[in-house]
Amino acid sequence: MIRLIMKPSRFFALALLLVASIASFAQTEDNAAAIRREHWVLGALVSGGTGLNDNSDVQFIRAGMRGGRVMTGELGPGFLRGTFEWDVEVTPVDYGFWNKGKNVYGFGLNPVVLKWNFTRGRKLIPYFLAQAGVLWTAEDVPPGDTSSTNFTTGGGVGVNYFIKPGRSLNWDVRAIHISNASMGNHNPGVNESLQFSIGYNWWKK
Repeated sequence: MIRLIMKPSRFFALALLLVASIASFAQTEDNAAAIRREHWVLGALVSGGTGLNDNSDVQFIRAGMRGGRVMTGELGPGFLRGTFEWDVEVTPVDYGFWNKGKNVYGFGLNPVVLKWNFTRGRKLIPYFLAQAGVLWTAEDVPPGDTSSTNFTTGGGVGVNYFIKPGRSLNWDVRAIHISNASMGNHNPGVNESLQFSIGYNWWKK
């Protein structure tokens, strides 16, 4: 009788041990191995944001693709240890919503998106980024006698969450400056904007 009573408790103990082992394996599994060495990355992204201060009357929404390459293996000491990544972003959907003017459709290209990935984590990989690109719009941006070609520069911070090896979700926030570099008769630009992005990424060697 004692054996019969003990069997369920032993089964429960073994089940707990199995669950604990699986959980421990899940925490130690290196899902982010791809970002620690030279790999290609392809992803889809959507983002939105708003102008700040004098430009708070404009909002943005973007959608498109990114492609890039982790250019190095791990470099640097301690918590600074990481990899250098170069991405290119193409956003065929790039709208600006102007409360005091027209809503304008645009096409965006960021040929330079440089990232430093902090690679100590096994699933969560934070990064810094800097970007430079061009925005072509159907009408002058900002509305008025400005230009339909503008340049976008800025920087930001983000994180990749590797849901499994070779697959990640990423989030980032960027401070972006938009200017036509005096190519138009006027260059009010959008001096300050804050833009939030989310993406899904595939990593291949």
